[in-house]
Amino acid sequence: MPAALESLDRLLDDFRHALSLDDLDEINRVNDAVRPTIQAAVAEVRDGAVEAGALEERLTDLQALTEQASQGAFKARDEAARGLRDINQNRHAANAYANVKNRGPRY
Repeated sequence: MPAALESLDRLLDDFRHALSLDDLDEINRVNDAVRPTIQAAVAEVRDGAVEAGALEERLTDLQALTEQASQGAFKARDEAARGLRDINQNRHAANAYANVKNRGPRY
């Protein structure tokens, strides 16, 4: 198998593994390596060393993994936003309690 396709296969495996662990650092590392690897694979297709169908197959897999990662990122973002809203509500409640407490008793 040509070197670029082997590298792309390894990256796809790394991407799947990182997704299974929700390892954002590894996902980012793989993401940074994808473009040059795809460019090398496209060059191999142009040179006739690789069939276009083989590359298309891997690109389809990559697209599915990218969509899965995007969905996970949206979910993580939404969970973080909910957490921040909860913290904000607690802070407002604590401030309101402090304001009432500082007023002292009313007679």
